[in-house]
Amino acid sequence: MALLRASSEADLVGRDLSALVPAAAEPFQANTQIRRLDGSSFRADCWFFPLIVDSHQTGQVLVFTDLTDRLNAAPGETEAALQLRAALKTSAERAAALAEIARFPEMNPGPVLRLNEDGVVLLANAAAENAFGERLLGSMWLELCPGVDAEQWRRILAASDIVPVEARLGNRDFVFNHRRDAQSHLVFVFGSDLTKQKQAERALRQSEKMATLGTLAAGVAHELNNPAAATSRAAEQLREAFARLEQAHLALEGLGLDEAARQRMHALDRQARTKAASHSELSALDRSDREADLEDWLDQRALDASALAPALVGLGLGAKDLDALATAVGDDALDPVLSWAAAVLPVHQLLYEIGQGSARISEIVRALKSYSYLGQAPVQWIDLHEGLDNTLVILRNKLKAGIEVHRDYAPDMPSVHAFGSELNQVWTNLLDNAADAMDGKGTLTIRTRRQDPWAVVEIEDNGPGIPPALQSRIFDPFFTTKAPGKGTGLGLSTSYSIVTDKHHGRIDVESRPGMTRFTVRLPIGATADPQAPSSPKAQTRHE
Repeated sequence: MALLRASSEADLVGRDLSALVPAAAEPFQANTQIRRLDGSSFRADCWFFPLIVDSHQTGQVLVFTDLTDRLNAAPGETEAALQLRAALKTSAERAAALAEIARFPEMNPGPVLRLNEDGVVLLANAAAENAFGERLLGSMWLELCPGVDAEQWRRILAASDIVPVEARLGNRDFVFNHRRDAQSHLVFVFGSDLTKQKQAERALRQSEKMATLGTLAAGVAHELNNPAAATSRAAEQLREAFARLEQAHLALEGLGLDEAARQRMHALDRQARTKAASHSELSALDRSDREADLEDWLDQRALDASALAPALVGLGLGAKDLDALATAVGDDALDPVLSWAAAVLPVHQLLYEIGQGSARISEIVRALKSYSYLGQAPVQWIDLHEGLDNTLVILRNKLKAGIEVHRDYAPDMPSVHAFGSELNQVWTNLLDNAADAMDGKGTLTIRTRRQDPWAVVEIEDNGPGIPPALQSRIFDPFFTTKAPGKGTGLGLSTSYSIVTDKHHGRIDVESRPGMTRFTVRLPIGATADPQAPSSPKAQTRHE
């Protein structure tokens, strides 16, 4: 091919067109001698159409018409001459049409490539060269595209449908859709730049996290406020209780009680400690009756019945107990001893309340720290029961009003290798949705079991259920069954991505009126993928 500056097909594959064809800014026609691969040659009419995109030549379309038969016609054959001119005109029109068709890949804003079955790049448009580099022809696709390895390439060649592959090139995100043409044995790749979409997804995911964080923060603040307020109130009351107890002690010092009386008082102190840590089983009516009985007993001895009776009933004392106490300490010491007994119980009760309140605060802080995995590696072996329990603690303010929680935990539940904080986000979304579905009243059941190769977590509520027509859409981004302003539609979509993409697990839903169950399956022994996205991505979900 004299004009093409090549002598064989092997000379053409992988070479730059500018090295083979003369550059031209406008279409031009030429009659030239074409050399066949067997060494013979023929005369041809050649049309060269440059491909111009954005004022830059990106390639050429070449159309050849064999003129051998027409040139061998006898001189003077007018019909042959007319046929020759018609053929040349057809050749020019065909070349112009092909040139327009050939401009399509170049006009595509995303990368377009054509590969052979070995993965060699045979064609690439300007967008592909911009994404991967200027020299693509002859390169290996498996070396160019992250995420396409030998196994993935075999799936692409075997697939009859489009195979999408997401890849990050520098600071840009792409999805490359692969489709094999069985007729030509070529693989066509159409790429789309998802950078802005991914940025929007990350922003939405962060917005969803912040919304969830705001809800959790409000609930945790409320949960912390209750024990903190109770502790503060008990501490204030304890000052007055200690003052009364100190006065009672001073009154006892000059009585000269014997050892039996002192032992009796030690027994009352121990009884006060026990009563302070237990809830009274007396009904209001029974308590009122007992107080009335003690008031009569105290009035008979001219003691302050209204001040002493309630505390003495709280200690579990009756009229017979007071008779025995009076015998042990004597009539002269009875009033100060009873005053001391009535003063010691509130002190132990208030100390118990302070201990309970501070323990509750510590429990919430410990659960919050464990829930967020603060100061720990993002990926580690996770106790699923601990994560579920911590989430229940964080959501207690929302669940405690009228929701009864049942835990059915498997004793042989294995640990899983996972992103602990992100799994807790899944549990939060599922439990929060269940509470909303039941409108604050109902039964919530959490079950776990080992079902090799999965660790299975089920979260079930007895709410109204999800309509069958909506069940296939609940994992789609921005889809929500909640009232406007109550949900973003990203919670379940984010949960789906966390479970399926980052942990290679499954999440399914089963629902009917009176029962909705979400089942999360996490692989036992598998390693979580730190590179996988956890933003909403419903397009990869298979129903």
